[in-house]
Amino acid sequence: MGNIRSQKIKRTSKELVAKYHQHLSTDFEKNKILVNKLTNVQSKRMRNRIAGYVTRIMVQIKDGKVQVIEKLAVGGSTLTE
Repeated sequence: MGNIRSQKIKRTSKELVAKYHQHLSTDFEKNKILVNKLTNVQSKRMRNRIAGYVTRIMVQIKDGKVQVIEKLAVGGSTLTE
């Protein structure tokens, strides 16, 4: 069974990857710091979940499972909590 993530975590993570994929990596600790800088997420748990999903997406990009990064973005939503 996989992890269940809310739409807010998925949407925010996909927007971050679409906008800042050149700065993100497959390292969770680095992504955690960037998520903290790029968003105004208040809780540590939410920040870590977003960073984890960003890391998962970056691994999929590296492995060639995700082709077009721009298609990950959802139009018109914000990165705030």
